[in-house]
Amino acid sequence: MSQSDYRAEVEKAIRMFEDAAKAKDADAIASLYTENATLLPPGMPPIKGRPKIRDFWKGFLEAAADPVVKPAFVEGAGDLVYEIGEYQVTLPKPQGGGTSRQPGKYLVVWKRQSDRSLKMVADMFSPNE
Repeated sequence: MSQSDYRAEVEKAIRMFEDAAKAKDADAIASLYTENATLLPPGMPPIKGRPKIRDFWKGFLEAAADPVVKPAFVEGAGDLVYEIGEYQVTLPKPQGGGTSRQPGKYLVVWKRQSDRSLKMVADMFSPNE
């Protein structure tokens, strides 16, 4: 595969992620991860396995709105692809009420599955502030 093929495949998965996030569909988001994937959210211990990742996203999506995910760099070789990007999401302010737009960055490792789909095996994100 060419690097542009890897990028196109990752961008397709990102659109699925964004659509699921906007619909607050944690099951659809979880389906983008392997069964034994690891999610590394900010300020928390690692979350291992698709069911626990689904539970994390369910809670996160209850508070979040208007997610936008933008890959900045995608590179692949064989069955592995890594992606570095930026995101923005509207979240409640920790103090004072209301919401604010939160920018951040992320790193995802994707792995080709036996059905030829790409799934996340590792996902780490953090806010810029």
